[in-house]
Amino acid sequence: MKLHVFGVRGSLPAPSAKNFNTSIYGGNTTCCYLQAGPFRIIFDMGSGARMLGNHLMKKGVIGKNFIFLLTHYHSDHIQGIGFCVPFYIKSNTFFIHGFTPEGRENIDPLRNVVLQALGEQQASPFFPVPHSLLPARKIYNAHNRMFSETFYYLHRNDNYFFISEKDSAETASIERQDLLKITTIPLHHPNGCLGYRIDYGDESFAFCTDNEPLAYPNHQINTICKDVDVIVLDGQYTAEQLSGPTQTYGHGSPELCVDQAIACGAKKLMITHMDPAHDDKNVAPMEVECKTYLAKKKKKTPASVEFAKEGKSWDI
Repeated sequence: MKLHVFGVRGSLPAPSAKNFNTSIYGGNTTCCYLQAGPFRIIFDMGSGARMLGNHLMKKGVIGKNFIFLLTHYHSDHIQGIGFCVPFYIKSNTFFIHGFTPEGRENIDPLRNVVLQALGEQQASPFFPVPHSLLPARKIYNAHNRMFSETFYYLHRNDNYFFISEKDSAETASIERQDLLKITTIPLHHPNGCLGYRIDYGDESFAFCTDNEPLAYPNHQINTICKDVDVIVLDGQYTAEQLSGPTQTYGHGSPELCVDQAIACGAKKLMITHMDPAHDDKNVAPMEVECKTYLAKKKKKTPASVEFAKEGKSWDI
């Protein structure tokens, strides 16, 4: 597996300005791209989705399938969809996964609720191109925001085929290199949020941003992400901030991320979703303090922690 990061900010973009530099960690909102064998997986499409699209076009990734895993529908996680060039290419296919928001369980059953939510963002007068008219082929799946679900993707001739948990017996005869397992993880965040664990061959990766631990590790993360190779967690605020009015905003601190990674036995920890009010001078000390906090724990796992940086790639 290989992870490429195109957006690390939370809440809203934070471009560099006079006396406010974000060039080291980045200023775009959440967007990550994971390559797992033949599978192309996108986590959220904040403003970093424009950079992701440009990257894919430069690499000539055209006429392909993508698995797009949405954590939730807040604007900093979907605002870049309309600016991502691959959505305007008819030969591309996006398998889009999200969840059913509270109160929408029985609304308009003929239209998928994920399409509804994304369509509202791009509806007139808020965006000139309706989501439904983006030329790429789009297939939607809605999951339960309160309970974990598992599903699979099969790779055949550079096409992807969705396999639900109830049909998982079909996966027994599939070659490991052609099978991707995805597990959803309910997170603690206003309006709901899903994390995702990815298993491909012997490698595993978990993306669990926008989760407020409330001073205790999330037991669902502990269980579902047990012994994961790399886990990405939300460390937007300092411990001091999190003890004040930012409580209930749905985010964590780097120290709570370390506690969570220790609790689930993750081998490596990556922290993202930086506060838009924090420039590089603020974030760098937070990363140093976080590394010190982990060292004092004297645990075997996670073996390391680092903050995500926009434009960088990591081997899992």
